[in-house]
Amino acid sequence: MVALIGAPAQASASKPVQVTFTFDDGVADQLQGKTLLEKYGMTGTFYINSALIGLPGYMTRADLDSLKAAGHEIGGHTATHQNLPTLSPAEQNRQICLDRNTLLSWGYSVTSFAYPFVEFDSTTKSIVQTCGYNSARAAGDLRSPFSCSDCPVAETVPPADKWAIRTPDDIESNWTLANLKSVVTRAEVTGGWVPLNLHHLCAGSGCPAESITPAILDQFLAWLQPRSAPTIRTTVRTVQQVLGGAVKPAVAPTAPPAPGAPGVNTVRNASLETAATTIPDCFSSAGYGTNTVTTTRVAGAHTGSWASQIAMTSRTDGDAKLVPTFDLGQCSSQVAPGRTYQVSAWYRSTVPVFFTLYQRNAIGQWSYWTQSPRLAAAAAWTQATWLSPVPPAAAVAVSFGLTIDSVGTLTVDDYGLADTTAVPAPVGVNALVNPSLETPGADGFPQCWTGTGYGTNTPVWTRVADAADGSWAERLELTSRTDGDAKLIPGWDSGNCAPLVLTGHTYTLSLTYKSSAPTFLTLYRQDSAGTWSWWTQSPAFTASAAYATASWTSPVVPAGTKAVTFGLTLDSVGQVTTDNYSMVAN
Repeated sequence: MVALIGAPAQASASKPVQVTFTFDDGVADQLQGKTLLEKYGMTGTFYINSALIGLPGYMTRADLDSLKAAGHEIGGHTATHQNLPTLSPAEQNRQICLDRNTLLSWGYSVTSFAYPFVEFDSTTKSIVQTCGYNSARAAGDLRSPFSCSDCPVAETVPPADKWAIRTPDDIESNWTLANLKSVVTRAEVTGGWVPLNLHHLCAGSGCPAESITPAILDQFLAWLQPRSAPTIRTTVRTVQQVLGGAVKPAVAPTAPPAPGAPGVNTVRNASLETAATTIPDCFSSAGYGTNTVTTTRVAGAHTGSWASQIAMTSRTDGDAKLVPTFDLGQCSSQVAPGRTYQVSAWYRSTVPVFFTLYQRNAIGQWSYWTQSPRLAAAAAWTQATWLSPVPPAAAVAVSFGLTIDSVGTLTVDDYGLADTTAVPAPVGVNALVNPSLETPGADGFPQCWTGTGYGTNTPVWTRVADAADGSWAERLELTSRTDGDAKLIPGWDSGNCAPLVLTGHTYTLSLTYKSSAPTFLTLYRQDSAGTWSWWTQSPAFTASAAYATASWTSPVVPAGTKAVTFGLTLDSVGQVTTDNYSMVAN
């Protein structure tokens, strides 16, 4: 009996085994694995998605530096953990090369790669080599506790295919300590290499399936450590220590498409016509929070045959939207520094919606950027447009989508993103958007207009059918006042609602009004830095029971002014109804 138990160890004395602990994805709970390995004087290989570093649930740069300092190996795993064969060769190249280059730039010696989701083909393998790696780890094809009973028990050194290194199956929560030991003892009969593939260290309920408890890993390492003795010669080594090879220079990734020329729509599959699933090609569902959302393809499109409908059937918080996929250039739109971009989409909705914009930096990290004002629900197809600010200096690409954040439905079609330079309206042309106040907004005010003022008073705003032209006007009533005023103005932006202006010109401002008290025009200016401030005001206009015209020509617009907004101001208890606004350069 004693002889039989000792046989595997004796057999492996001349056939050493190398065990490698590989950890995929760079999730923060793997730091427990780092600590346990170091407890037993061992090191591991950590395959990192560089663009996810620093996000919630992932390691930080400081964590990676700590891994390096302790002798662990850092390998590549693509920038954002993509299923590589589903991407174009150019996008695969960007994912693989950019990830390695980022890790190299952070000071890590990156020689080995692991395929996300264990998905690859001959093209993928070739790109891994092109990007400067020495090897690539797959998963599976070695004997495992629950599968592949006729497979080899260990990988060879060198591997049969160093671009598809074999392992036992992923270690999951159903693996026991005995299962782990058996993988090693079987290999000790023949010798060779046993790369082990781990994802999460987690104990208790709610752990991912691809988890091992810290307690079991600790017990396994305690059992494994003495097996490095000369009588057994089973050692723990990193991928780099097993295979060797020099660190190759960084390789420039395939360049993404250039930013679009002015006026060119750069959204791929913009009309949502092409789709292999319920989500159009080059688009993804996005959102956050606690809500129930379904996205489906629907007929009755604005153009073509298909649109996409987002239905939010319950909500505690958060939102949902359909956006061009967050990638490195296959679907997302590149942007140029210092430019502004007009986003657009046609929509129908039962609730108010708004644009949400996202930005990507040069290493592939996506983050929230900004959002538009809300747009009113629309029963018929309506085009939503919004001119973005200049993208942040670090942004190289953007994505966007109309967003729903309440129970209801939103149907979208015909997306657009184009380099657009907003310019002031020419001399003689009304510069205002929605000047007759006919289009409703989502906040109770006409679209592109808002109520403002200061001081201690109580303004009441009402959309009324008592219009000077068209169907609608806006009534302001001050029901009480200690000080200050209120007025309706084009919204506080530049180029979307508040008009850009020609410096050195005067502007003729006019509107139709009726009021129970005197009023006057108040003007505000935005400087080149984007700061709004009071500029000037007109003489008073007398109260009028019937509609009358208030008209006044401003002073010359001072240098350094980007945009101007204005409104007819009420600064006493009473009411004023306004309609039919105009702002024309002279």
